[in-house]
Amino acid sequence: HIYTMSAIRLAALLFGALFASSAAEVDFKVPDPNFSVQLQIALLPKSGGLENLHNTILAVSSPKSPTFRQYLKQDQIRNIVGRDEADIQRVVQWLNTFETVTLESVHPHRDWITVTTTVKNVEKLFSCTLGFITDKKSGYKKIASTNKKYTIPDSVKDVIELVSGLSSSSFPKWKAQVVTATSELTATAAVTPQTIYDTYKSPLTGSHASRLGSQAVVEFGSLANFNEADTQTFFSTYLPSLLGETCGMVYGTNNGDAKPSVEANLDVQYIMAAGPFINTTDYKITGRGSIEDEFLSYTQLVNSQSSPPLVHSISYGEYGGDYDNATDQRFSYELEKMGLSGVSVLLASGDNGVGCDSTGSSQEYDYPSSPYITMVGATYIDSATKLEVGATLSSGGFSKDFMQASWQAEAVAAYFNSGVPMPSEDFYQPGRAYPDVSAFGQNVQVIASGKVSAVSGTSCSAPIFAGLVASLNDELLRAGRPPLGFLNPWLYANPQMFTDVTAGSNPYQKCEGFQAAPGWDPVTGLGTPLYPQMREAAFA
Repeated sequence: HIYTMSAIRLAALLFGALFASSAAEVDFKVPDPNFSVQLQIALLPKSGGLENLHNTILAVSSPKSPTFRQYLKQDQIRNIVGRDEADIQRVVQWLNTFETVTLESVHPHRDWITVTTTVKNVEKLFSCTLGFITDKKSGYKKIASTNKKYTIPDSVKDVIELVSGLSSSSFPKWKAQVVTATSELTATAAVTPQTIYDTYKSPLTGSHASRLGSQAVVEFGSLANFNEADTQTFFSTYLPSLLGETCGMVYGTNNGDAKPSVEANLDVQYIMAAGPFINTTDYKITGRGSIEDEFLSYTQLVNSQSSPPLVHSISYGEYGGDYDNATDQRFSYELEKMGLSGVSVLLASGDNGVGCDSTGSSQEYDYPSSPYITMVGATYIDSATKLEVGATLSSGGFSKDFMQASWQAEAVAAYFNSGVPMPSEDFYQPGRAYPDVSAFGQNVQVIASGKVSAVSGTSCSAPIFAGLVASLNDELLRAGRPPLGFLNPWLYANPQMFTDVTAGSNPYQKCEGFQAAPGWDPVTGLGTPLYPQMREAAFA
């Protein structure tokens, strides 16, 4: 077998409780020195490329820019960041120092190379000791540095940024959060597709293959299968006009007859409900790397595709901070390139409110939290008032991985100047603020194993918002205009596109959390979508 360095696990379902693996759950074994491994090596962008990339994505996504929504093709992105042939050959020559490696591929952007070699060669090249690591519970296996460290020698440090997965030995797991508590179901009104159309004023129009654009859900792990029969039952129950519509696969294989993943069912059912009759596909990432490695592999894959889906919804993540920051920064870099291609990426912000350390003295923050992804929080409908309220579970706050982006600075400053009481625990005020927006995330009606389940979490919110974005893209493309692409600067420039949710808070365990307030807040972001106003702003 050939094991990819960026490959481990992911038995992820909904954003829920995190169970961190301990050393007792993992077996370490010494691999055969001649065992074959595949390395995915990230190359630094060429000189000046990173600054050029930052400037270009800002120009392409800022409404007042003369190059707003003038997206780039693969060769244009390659011209910004790609290494020349001499640099790539220098890396390959160094990789061949001790024995010959096989150059499997060079990424279209010329900022990744993939090679196959042996364990003993990797250990010599990167001055590390590799271990064959097995997760006792899942049986998943991978190869990585036993002490999570490796060295890039000076001779190629100016070209190589990192080796994906080489420093990761974790097997984190997530658990689904399916709501069955009578008290919550009583306090929050049920959400169905019709609730979306009535509240967000989005269209249920079209017929098979009649709408333009594309949308995708992103699933992680071999068990993340959506059940095709459940999809049709969902349509027959709530959306008879969509009967027969299916979700295809853009990458990986879905076992549609297997026991369904609540997460995958939810994602497919609600992105297709919010974006009806739009071409819908699924990325199923089944590597066994840490969640950070698999996120990076996903973006690397998308950036190698000439025509990826235009809108992506992701409902996976974890607490921030316990990982190699270089991998996180590279993931953000890859998101920038996706934005330059006109791709919108939406992420569930998390289900642990503000998060909290064990003493209650400091808030946690969520991964990923790149400013180049749109983070979606959760709301619910109060059964008594019929108004939207910020959900307690809605993760929000301030990242320590990234600084606050320029496009959100004014909105965030207004929150701190609003007079709303601030929590007593510590949080990193200069950090990237999130969520950016919100949508329904409690008591959402999903079909699983043929039955209706009430599901809660920002995992509901992300595909709903993503489907609305895909619907807007359809209207833009019909008018001969480019799609929305990277959303955030446009969102913050148009707060009138949202219902401002001013009720709710997101405490967690011993931490007080934040309170919703007029304008942007760390519970619901800018608020929930108003499709007619979004359409008007999209065509402005």
